[in-house]
Amino acid sequence: MLRGGNEVRYALGVDGGATKTLAVVGDESGRVLGVGLGGPTNYQMTGLEMAMENLSHAVGAALSMAGLSIESVSNAVFGMAGADYPIDFENFGKGISSLYPGLEFQVTNDTWVGFRAGTESTFGGVVIAGTGANYAAAAPDGRKVTGRGMGYEWGSAGGAGLLIRDAVHHAFRSHDGTGPKTGLEEAVLSLLGFPNYDELSLYMYQNQGRFGQIFTKAAQIVPALFQLALQGDAVSQDILVRTGTAMGEIIGGLMKNLGMGLIPADVVLVGSMFTRGVCPLMISAMKTACQRFVPLAEFRLVEMEPAGGAFLMALEAMGVRGDKSSQAGEGHGEALAMKTVRQTVIETLEEKMKALLS
Repeated sequence: MLRGGNEVRYALGVDGGATKTLAVVGDESGRVLGVGLGGPTNYQMTGLEMAMENLSHAVGAALSMAGLSIESVSNAVFGMAGADYPIDFENFGKGISSLYPGLEFQVTNDTWVGFRAGTESTFGGVVIAGTGANYAAAAPDGRKVTGRGMGYEWGSAGGAGLLIRDAVHHAFRSHDGTGPKTGLEEAVLSLLGFPNYDELSLYMYQNQGRFGQIFTKAAQIVPALFQLALQGDAVSQDILVRTGTAMGEIIGGLMKNLGMGLIPADVVLVGSMFTRGVCPLMISAMKTACQRFVPLAEFRLVEMEPAGGAFLMALEAMGVRGDKSSQAGEGHGEALAMKTVRQTVIETLEEKMKALLS
């Protein structure tokens, strides 16, 4: 495909998570031409074979919408949950190379595509809080640190899984009379579909405390927790405040350790915990705790789907800056608006997502 006598280059960005995977493909002006959804690609949870099947589905759907083949793509960035240790990068690299021989690509932790989706700055922090949670920070001098992303035992906090665990813990204590009464007692039992706490206890014993088989039901505990907190349930409020405080301490500590204690720096917030929670207590507690370490931190909800950040990173690898001017539009004789590449990505990605989900 040609534009102005020159061959158009295309880029691919992927955000692979524990719940879903989104792929974005577009041209070097920043126009998103196709998006595709697939299942989870955190291979630590699914295994590599299933992760690659889901990745192939998402990428294939994006390419199909764009009317392109993978051979058209000049560069790709895969932001993957589960890319935590060198062995993870090796496994993802082998899997992606097998799917797409000859493709020029980079694998990075999903925190970094979230960071690029939320800010134009080259330094700052990012907090991912969806099904799980992770953290990352980049210093003005280029140093970077990524959280381990492995869960509570590894020093992390936040994410739906831990909120569910805390809610169930306090629901049992409310029922057993070993803790304060809370609306979580009724909510947990009702949402999980058990007649009483003895039956729930037996199920958890038989499944080693996991909710894998009924995770869709268990996930509904999270919005119920936020709603109860909004309505004044003290136990639910305490859970959100404790969680937010720990999250703020983690990202604040990472940023301070990289020398950002006394400079303005963006903290990008990514994930459903920030966008769907009806009670602001968790975010408020997180901001307060973070600003004890980094008083000038400025918090920004992500501007676009993190896969758009991966797409921008792929464009950057091709030498296209996000602040570069770009003609956005389809033509048809009208004057084309001048925007930055980043603005074009934000607007055209939103349009494609609406079309995908309609």
